[in-house]
Amino acid sequence: MTADAPATAGAPGTPPAVAVPPTARPGRYGRERLAAVDAVRGLALLGSAVATALAWLGGRTLTTGYRPVDGSGADRAVDVVTGLLVDNRVLMVFALLLGHGVAARMLRPTTGARGRSPDAAEWADGLGRSGTLLGLGALHAALVLDADVLGTLGVLLLVAVPLARARTAVHVLVVLVALPPLVLHGALDGFGGSIGFPDPPGDYLLSVVDRVGSWLFALVLLLPVQGGLLVAVVAGVRLARGGWAADPRAHRRGLLGLGAAGVLVGAAGAVPYVRVLGAGGTPEVGVALWSGVADAVAGPAGALGAVCLGLLVLAPRSPVAGGAQQVGAVGTGPAPTAGERARDALVVLGRHSLPAYLAHSVVLALVLAPWAGGAGARWGSAAVTALGVAVWAATLVAFVVVFKARDGGAAAVVARAPGGSGATVGRGTEDGGGTEGGGGQPSERQGRDRSSAT
Repeated sequence: MTADAPATAGAPGTPPAVAVPPTARPGRYGRERLAAVDAVRGLALLGSAVATALAWLGGRTLTTGYRPVDGSGADRAVDVVTGLLVDNRVLMVFALLLGHGVAARMLRPTTGARGRSPDAAEWADGLGRSGTLLGLGALHAALVLDADVLGTLGVLLLVAVPLARARTAVHVLVVLVALPPLVLHGALDGFGGSIGFPDPPGDYLLSVVDRVGSWLFALVLLLPVQGGLLVAVVAGVRLARGGWAADPRAHRRGLLGLGAAGVLVGAAGAVPYVRVLGAGGTPEVGVALWSGVADAVAGPAGALGAVCLGLLVLAPRSPVAGGAQQVGAVGTGPAPTAGERARDALVVLGRHSLPAYLAHSVVLALVLAPWAGGAGARWGSAAVTALGVAVWAATLVAFVVVFKARDGGAAAVVARAPGGSGATVGRGTEDGGGTEGGGGQPSERQGRDRSSAT
């Protein structure tokens, strides 16, 4: 992506393109990366891993949030924390980063490939990336987990392409149209757990059929039920137009204000939901519906606030060209502090978000799935959450060791996933973000929204 710089005027009625500063240096694939965006995505994968682990809870009666009704005190405490930070937040973060990445690419003042206009080139690029994500999502759902985020982000990517150049009035209209699905999703999510869904078959071959059906069912109902994700996509587009992610320190006041407001609204909306989770048992229908709706409606604000604060906190101390870092240049310069080393590790993980997401899913399934280790039917929320955190931490260390010296290598050739610019096949990816999402919000078992994308 490009670094933040004065915008150049485009055609009347179209958003300005972001100019590339003369000091910007191309990365290994000729595109700059934004370290802060990558770091945010790497941290968001922690929420994805936790959400994926929680998606395997089963083998007993589940209540709101698809948490076991017989959880211990420690389980209830963990339910409150994950309900506040993970549920209905992680997938929103990745949808926002996806919108940001698509818009950042389209606002770049370049000519389209082979003489095509940028619009035509982006449509072709978007179709290819979307197809890749849908294909990988189908394979992931069939082999491992139906609560897959890749297919969801593949669909959202196609919607993000026209939104990237749309006028502000169109963005407002999309947000208004997305509000009813957001309310519907919250109502289903708040009450759905008390109804319960059947556990997946213990036989692996039968579970494949079950997962594929659930994944297709979730995609068909994606926009009617999960249309609220479009609010996050629009927020990401607006963030890219402002160039805030390209130079977070130059937009410190705006990021701090918007971040604080978003986090406060998100937390306030989650209060009824986490109170239900903390109380345990099965709530009354009215309470369950209200708690789910309030949490869902506040989800986009919470995601936007988290991203804004994350960009500010994780911004490099000495950015290259207004925030852009050359691919493979992680951790260069003066001796880094402990905080900078931690940020650099998150950058590495964020730049390889797709393989990281898939690694989390496979490892967690081997331990928790009923057709594998089966621990999801025995452990409570606290234990599976701890497992999710441990898997994420192990992946972070492993990816730093394997990829830090050659960032942008083999993994980037396959595709990108959670959070931003979109998947790239056979090419490098840019700072905008990936498409993976650390978690599977929308594609969950029969609409089960609290999975790796929640």
